[in-house]
Amino acid sequence: MRYFAIFLSVFFTTGCMNHKENKFKDFLVGEWRIENPVLQSFIRFEENGKTTYYFNQFSYRLDSLAEIGKWKLNEIRRGKEIDTFIVKIDKKPQNTVFKFIPVDKDRIKVMDDIGQTFFTRMKKE
Repeated sequence: MRYFAIFLSVFFTTGCMNHKENKFKDFLVGEWRIENPVLQSFIRFEENGKTTYYFNQFSYRLDSLAEIGKWKLNEIRRGKEIDTFIVKIDKKPQNTVFKFIPVDKDRIKVMDDIGQTFFTRMKKE
């Protein structure tokens, strides 16, 4: 009976984590403006795992001069009120690891080794 209880708890925990992972992936897919004071950078997360980073408004509008990479959700860290999602972006010249905390449906707080900033979802015109 004890093994059955352990199995059920592992099963439900895994199911909840997969649900959170799928929900976060659906949330992240799209185009985001990076709120940095110097440049207005943009990043696009695609459903197939591709990511495109644009250094400024002009490269975003022209869809040029971009860094291309692959993104994947590495880990979900459970928090008391909000979970933290660890996303790894594989790109040249170096990989990047971000910690994402959803603020609301169109804004996320992003932290890395340098500091933190916010991403705001771009509305489709």
